[in-house]
Amino acid sequence: MLGSLLISVLISSSYADNLVEVNILSTSDIHSFISDDNYYSNTKSENYGLISWIGTIEKFRRDHKNTYLVDTGDLLSGNPIGNHVIKRYNQNDVYYNISPIICSLNALNYDVATPGNHDFDNGVDFLKKSYSGANFPVVLSNVIDKEKQESLYPEYIIKEKNVIDDVGKNHLLKIAYIGLVPPQTMLFNKSKLENKIIFFDMLESANSAADKARKDGADLVIALSHSGIDVSPIEYGMENVAYYLARNPNIDGVLFGHTHEIFPSKKTIAHENINIESGKIFDKPAAQPGKWGESVSAITFNLEKKNGQWLIKSSKGYQLEKSDVPAAENTIKSVLSCINDTEIDLKKDLDKEVSLDQFKIDNNFNLIGNESLTTLLVDSIHDYMKNYTNENDKLLVSISPSFSLNDDNYIIDIQDRKLTNRDLNQIFYPAYLSALRVNKQQIIEWLEMSSNIYNSPDGDSTPLINNQFHSFLFYPIIGLTYDVNISNQPLYDLSGKRNEQVKKGRISNIRYNGIEITDEDSFIIVASKYAPFFQNNKDSPYLDIGNERNIDIFSKYISSHHEYSKPKNNYRIISDLPVQMHLVLPHYTDKSATFLWNNQYELKLNSQDKKWMTYQIKISK
Repeated sequence: MLGSLLISVLISSSYADNLVEVNILSTSDIHSFISDDNYYSNTKSENYGLISWIGTIEKFRRDHKNTYLVDTGDLLSGNPIGNHVIKRYNQNDVYYNISPIICSLNALNYDVATPGNHDFDNGVDFLKKSYSGANFPVVLSNVIDKEKQESLYPEYIIKEKNVIDDVGKNHLLKIAYIGLVPPQTMLFNKSKLENKIIFFDMLESANSAADKARKDGADLVIALSHSGIDVSPIEYGMENVAYYLARNPNIDGVLFGHTHEIFPSKKTIAHENINIESGKIFDKPAAQPGKWGESVSAITFNLEKKNGQWLIKSSKGYQLEKSDVPAAENTIKSVLSCINDTEIDLKKDLDKEVSLDQFKIDNNFNLIGNESLTTLLVDSIHDYMKNYTNENDKLLVSISPSFSLNDDNYIIDIQDRKLTNRDLNQIFYPAYLSALRVNKQQIIEWLEMSSNIYNSPDGDSTPLINNQFHSFLFYPIIGLTYDVNISNQPLYDLSGKRNEQVKKGRISNIRYNGIEITDEDSFIIVASKYAPFFQNNKDSPYLDIGNERNIDIFSKYISSHHEYSKPKNNYRIISDLPVQMHLVLPHYTDKSATFLWNNQYELKLNSQDKKWMTYQIKISK
């Protein structure tokens, strides 16, 4: 009897405990979109705002016992309320006791966060001041304080959680988080950061931090990566490393952001190590929630504790489905109380007029040509650059259109009125400028990278605009004339990487003042620090052009000038054979049918509804 009892005890002790489900929800690239107010149109947004997800998050927490909420960066700026917080901070750094944005995350009981590249835009002191009000820890594995020679934030943290299994039994689970931000952040904000902090390669830093976390007793290691997916071969200092983080044996799951994509998604480019159905990369759960509070992503683990060790029995990555269940009234009140005073102050500021003159400007078609808005922006930069160039310099300007694909928030239609701060917030993502001397081959590389926004014809009715393209990679050059032949395949992929299988480019007939440029020509090109060519050439000898943001340069220009250039297009989209393509734009009006260059492209309105207008556009030689 005793022998059989002993055998029973031995057998039962080797069995596993019950299953524990662990869920980690993630936001990223909120860019201050806490409320669902559309500050551009003074209406409510149907698509954006973290506040619209509160009911869903609360319901998920009620339905799933072991649920934690994290953020992976680009939180503090990017829409009018975040930009207004920065404006007030720069006027008085003790204006806020606590950042309204961080206060909102406190109200939702976030567990941990890591900063993104844009969180450094206003300098390290602003970032630290903002996150100092957080009721949750901040983790960052690849940035050190230059003076102190220590990590700016802990390179990993371990959260000890009392988790409940499927029969109600309690267990201790140690979840470690590491945090990563692209080293390109230094390029974007060098003047504010270079003497204060140092960025390191994300993959090397992740290897070190994850290994230390394991040795420190972590049961799960989660990478919070402000860095998207790039499947090209590893390069030191590469910007998007989420794919390779999942390959790290010490990392169990990856929550990521930066590229404003949603993962898993049907739009995700197929790859042998990426499983869209299960939301896995290298068989590790991974998720990315897009931008501006449009989604909340999640990774879920089913764990089993066996012989004192936690085993991952299954896992997945996915997006939450938005619930109709309303948020708790107290939670909504808490979040709104964080931002109400700032919103009141902001809305007074938004309607202030900032120009001397009335304007008639739009950007309806600025993905296929330079309209009035682009012309005005270029003029302001030319005026600014008079302080840094001489009459012999050949100055080129590259403007990324204030246009987000499929998003009518960025359609500008100003008719015979003065510009306001609301207009400026709609037109600009505030950014500092860079200038670089470039030659013919570098100009070709710049334009080839940008031309990927256009699809190659595949029969009639092919969409002209590639909706998978990141509009923030589209940087046409003003100051030259050139042709873009879309019969040829793009030389660069959607991530801005060179496609070595394509030999013939799209760009030809590049002229300056009507004369074809040569290899001996030298130009100065000015653009936002975020221009992809600048990112790929971060060690080049950039020129000193001061430290002014695009929005400030433009504001000064329109407050002191009365005469402005007329729009003039400078590049042609061509095709070897005539082809009819579709151009789909998010508008509400038919004013765009009077397209300024109708004699350049045959353009016909095919259909329209409350949100979309579909044109038939003829592309030919």
